[in-house]
Amino acid sequence: MRHWQVAFTGAWPMLLVMGGAGSAALLAYVFYRRKKPVLMPSAFRLLTGLRTLAIFIVALFLLQPVLRLTRAEASRATVAFLVDVSESMSIRDAAGDRSRLEAALSLLREKPGQLLRRVGQSQDVRLFTFGAVTAEVPAGGQRLAELQPEAKATALGDALKDTVRQVGERNMSAVVLLTDGVSNRGEDPEEAARALGVPVFSVAVGGRLAQRGRFHDVGIVSVPQNPRFIVNNRAIVKVEVGHVGLRNFTEAEREVLLRLEDEGAELAARAVRLPAEDGTLQQEMEFVPKRVGIHRLRASVSALPAETVTQNNARSFTVIVTDPRIRVLIVEGAVRREYRFLRRALESDPNLEVTSVIKLSGKRFLLQGVQTGVDLSRGLPARREDIGEFDVVILGDIGREEFTGLQLEQLKDFVDAGGGLIALGGYHAFGAGGYADSALADVLPVTMGGERDGHVEAAFAPALTPEGKRHPVFEGCREFFEGARPRVSLEGANRVTGIKPAALALAVHPRERVGRAPMPVVAVQSYGAGRAMALTADTTWKWKFQTEGRGLDSPYYRFWRQSVRWLAGRDVAEMAPDQLVSAWPARVEYEPEEPVLLKARVRNRDKEPEERAAVQVHITFPIPIKKKGPDGQEIVENETTVRLAPVPLSLGQYQASWSPPASGLYRAMAEARLGEETLGSDGFEFVVGQAAAEFDRVDVAESTLQNLAAQTGGTYHTLATAGRIPDELEGRRHLVLHREEVSLWNAPWFFAVFMACVTAEWILRKRRGLN
Repeated sequence: MRHWQVAFTGAWPMLLVMGGAGSAALLAYVFYRRKKPVLMPSAFRLLTGLRTLAIFIVALFLLQPVLRLTRAEASRATVAFLVDVSESMSIRDAAGDRSRLEAALSLLREKPGQLLRRVGQSQDVRLFTFGAVTAEVPAGGQRLAELQPEAKATALGDALKDTVRQVGERNMSAVVLLTDGVSNRGEDPEEAARALGVPVFSVAVGGRLAQRGRFHDVGIVSVPQNPRFIVNNRAIVKVEVGHVGLRNFTEAEREVLLRLEDEGAELAARAVRLPAEDGTLQQEMEFVPKRVGIHRLRASVSALPAETVTQNNARSFTVIVTDPRIRVLIVEGAVRREYRFLRRALESDPNLEVTSVIKLSGKRFLLQGVQTGVDLSRGLPARREDIGEFDVVILGDIGREEFTGLQLEQLKDFVDAGGGLIALGGYHAFGAGGYADSALADVLPVTMGGERDGHVEAAFAPALTPEGKRHPVFEGCREFFEGARPRVSLEGANRVTGIKPAALALAVHPRERVGRAPMPVVAVQSYGAGRAMALTADTTWKWKFQTEGRGLDSPYYRFWRQSVRWLAGRDVAEMAPDQLVSAWPARVEYEPEEPVLLKARVRNRDKEPEERAAVQVHITFPIPIKKKGPDGQEIVENETTVRLAPVPLSLGQYQASWSPPASGLYRAMAEARLGEETLGSDGFEFVVGQAAAEFDRVDVAESTLQNLAAQTGGTYHTLATAGRIPDELEGRRHLVLHREEVSLWNAPWFFAVFMACVTAEWILRKRRGLN
C-alpha cells in the first residue's frame, strides 16, 4: 500500500508568499492589458501566462515544496520451530500407529500441514530440537528425517529460553512448540515462559494413555545393591517387577518371562504371572555362581503384548562372588622385618582378615589389625572356643615359654578340627624355641631335636622338590627357584632333624642334609582335618626386593596368598585368575545429589597388588550436561574422567568420591596404567534417581502447554488443529512503514522550467517591440 503527500518546507509563510505572487501576477496582467492594442489576442494570453508562471515558480522556490511517499509492508521476522526428541516421544500413540515424533515431523513436512513450507513463504524459519539440551538443525533435507527420540531427559523451560537467546527476541515473531509437554529437568517451563517475550504456539503431541486405560507397562523396578555370594554355593537374587494397566489382560497375557543373565549366559529363568491390579511383585532368582570375581548381571522381563514402553524392561547390577573371608591370627615375638612385610602382604588381600599380636616386655602383648573380641592378652586365645574364631594361625619368632601348655594343646586341637597352622623360622622357633617336646611337635611336618638344634646362617637359594613344583603353595612360582642362578634366596634357616613320613618337603636346602636327605625348608602335612606348614626361614620378605630391584617379577605376594588359602582349604583369589583390573561402585543405586563412591582393585603382571598404578574411570553421562567453559562460554559435556587415588594401607585398592550432575543411568569404564603399560580395564553401571524418568508420566501435559500459550500470547493446538498456525502467524505480522521524501524546488527540471518561461517571454517581447 502506497500513499503520497506534498509538503512545503520553506521558512516563508505560505499566505504571504502566495499573496505576493498573486499581486505580482495581477500587475503583470495590468501591464500587458495596456499593450493589448498592439498585441494580437494570442500573444497577449501567451505573454501573460509566461509571466504568471514564472512568478509562481519563484513563489514555489520560496515555499520549497517536497513530495513525501509512504509505503506499508508486512514484516518478515523469524519463526522458531522447537521439536521434542526425548525418549517419551517414542511412545506410539499417534494415528496410524506412529510414534509421537513421527507424527510431529509429518506435521512439519507433509500434507496437509506442511508447516515449514507454509510459514517459510512469508517468514524466515529456523528449526531446533531439544531433550536435555537444545540444538539447531537444518529445516529441510535428510537431517530432519533422521531425527530419533533418544534424549534421556526433557528440559522444556531451558529449551524455550535457549531458542529465544539464539535467535534474538527482536528478530522473532513466534515459537512453534511440538512436544508432549512432560518436562523432567531444568527450569519450570511456565516460569520460563513468563519472561520469554515471544508468543508460543504449543502443539500437543500424544494422548492420555494412562487416563484412558490404554497404557500398560511392565518393568524391573529394583535390583540388589552389590550383593556378595560364595562361589559354588546357592545364591538368591531378589528382583522387584512393577506392572500397571493389566486389568483388561487375560491370565495368559499377564504371564511374562523373568530372566537372569551373566554376559549373555542365562543363569536362571522363570515364568511369572502378574496380578491384574497395579503394583510391584518381588521375585527370587536362584543360581550357583561358578567363578570368583565381580560380575555384571542383567535382570530382564519380557514385554507385554503391544507394550508401549520397553526401555525399563531390563536392569544391570553388580555382584561379587568370593570365597568366604579367611581369618588369620599372627602371633609374633618381636617387630621384625619378616612380620612387618608379611602383615602388609596379607592385609592387602581383601579376602583376608588379619589380626596380629606382638610380644612386648614381660608377659604383655600388643594387639593390631582386625578386632575380633577374642582375649589375646597372652598371645594365643586362652579359651578353647575362642581359637575357633580364626581359620589360620601363623606362629612367628616366639618361644614356647610365652604360652601355657593348655594354649598349645588348644592350638593342636584347632588344627585337628580343620584349622591351619604355619610355623616360621627364627631364633626362638622350632627346636631352638623349645617346641620339640610340646603339643605342636605332633602337628608340625618336621622333627626337632631340641634347643641346641641351632641355625644355618649362610644365605642359600631354596630348591623346589618335585612335590613343591606341583603344590598349590608354589603355583606360578617355579621359575624363581630354577636355573643355575635362582632369582630368590634366603638368609639362613632353622635346623631341623628331619621330615615326618606323611609330610611333603616342598623346598629344601641345597647343601645342608639331614641323614641322607636334604634338610627341609618348606614342608607341609595334613593333621586330622587341618593342615600345617613349616617354613624354617625368616627372610622371605627379601624375595620382593631381590626381584623387583632388578626389574623382574616377584613371587612374594603369590607365595603367601596361596599358602594361607591352602592352609584354610581355599586357594582361589577374589579376582579371576587373569583379571588384573576390577572396578565397581559402592552401590548400584543412588539418590539425586548423593556422592558416588567408585572403587577399583589393581594387580600387576605378577598377580600382586599394585599400588603405583594410575587408575582413571571414564564416565558417560545419561544426558548431555551444560556448563561454563574456561572462557565463560557455555559448553556441553557428555562424559568426564575421574582419577582414583590409592587407599592407604590397602595395597592395590583405589577409590574416589564423585558427584553425578544429573539423574539417570551412568556407564563407566575404569582403566589402570603402570607407566606406559596398560594393565587392563573394567566396566560397570550405576543409577542416580530413576533410570527411566522419561516414562514416569506418559500422558501428554495438556495443562502445561495451554498455560504456555496463554501466558505468552500464543495459542494452543492439537495435531488436528495445528494446520491453522500459518494463518494465525500471518494475521499477526506487523506492518512496517517505509517513508521517502523527494525535493521538488531544487530539482534541475524545476529551474529549467523557470528559465524557459523567462526566456520565452523575453524573446516574444523583443519581437513585438515591447520594453
